[in-house]
Order: sequence, then C-alpha cells, then structure tokens
Amino acid sequence: MDKSTPVSHLMTKKVIVADLKTKFENVLALFLDYNIYHLPVVFDDTLLGIISMTDALKYYRSGANTEDFEMEKVMTHEPITLHADDTLGAASNILAEANFRTLPIVNDEGKIVGILSNKDLVRVLDRKLKH
Repeated sequence: MDKSTPVSHLMTKKVIVADLKTKFENVLALFLDYNIYHLPVVFDDTLLGIISMTDALKYYRSGANTEDFEMEKVMTHEPITLHADDTLGAASNILAEANFRTLPIVNDEGKIVGILSNKDLVRVLDRKLKH
C-alpha cells in the first residue's frame, strides 16, 4: 500500500450512525457498545455532521441537562469528508494536520459509504512494519 491507494481499501464500510433524534444516552451507548469515538449524524444516509466522544463529554461536563440534548447543537456541522476514490495520501495529510481523528467517506450525493480513522491508518502501518 502506498499514498496513492484509494481510501476505499482502508475505510470501515459498516458505519455506525446516529440521527438528529438520537438521545444523549443512546449516543454514549453507541460509543461504548461499538468501541468507537466518532459517530456520523445522518438523515436518510446523507451526512449532516459528526459527534465525537469528546463532544459528548464536553456537553456532559458543561452540566447541561442530558434530557434536553439536541444533537444539532452539539455535533460538528459539515465535517471534512473524502470520497472512496480519494487517496491514502490525501487522508493522511488531512488527519496529520487536523484537530480531529476521523474522516467520513461519502459518495457524490453526500451519502455515507464508509469512515476512515487514525486507527485504520495505524492498522496499515502495523501491517507494513510486520513485513
């Protein structure tokens, strides 16, 4: 694998998602049950935003009433995304400089088709180091 490898070869294709109506307790349950740190927020599979575990923890720490949780106020709107044919080089450049650790992968219609995280990139590095 090199920097020209499409992210489709590395991305996680089964993406756990939330929607705007997902309750705070369910967001936390998804993070814990699936051992994930980022949760794309979708409507009809179209990406609206993303919420991280850090976002959820900041919300909780703020003392806000979790019963009044509104996904739209906590999530990051219009996150940086890539397409499945974008390259590993492009993904690693973005993630190396960014303040976040995950890139949603979308198609031309904005529907989520995968997700690429630092963890996926570390798996690639691990395979390279074993050879």
